[in-house]
Amino acid sequence: MKKQGIGIFFGGLVAAAVGAVGALLLAPKSGKETRKDIVKLAQKINKNVKTESGRTKKRVITIFGKANDEVVTKYKEVRDAVTAKVASLKTTGVNIDQIKYRKIVNEVVDSFKDDLKAAKGSVAKMTNYLEKDWRKVKKAIG
Repeated sequence: MKKQGIGIFFGGLVAAAVGAVGALLLAPKSGKETRKDIVKLAQKINKNVKTESGRTKKRVITIFGKANDEVVTKYKEVRDAVTAKVASLKTTGVNIDQIKYRKIVNEVVDSFKDDLKAAKGSVAKMTNYLEKDWRKVKKAIG
């Protein structure tokens, strides 16, 4: 069962990488410029949605029922994956509104679903918390 979860996780990463490569190839800027823009925007979004450690720990406890290093890392990993996808799409000219942002959150959280199964209701809670970051993301992406 664990191997299947790992396979799904890596499948999601491969799909994300393929999407990113496709976006880079179709982008009006050079790949190097586009990658630089994506990193810059992802850093800006991360800065806006990043919570202080106490608040992050509180969110993690609400989502997973505990806050050890492993689950805090998983929360940050999912949050960073959402940020990276938003930055990648925005940099290639895709308009990100609240509806599109929610779709991104759902897709990313869904790709981590097997990793989040252990804590009852964690997928829904994670999605809810990340969707609440919309105002901060909107501010970052303009």
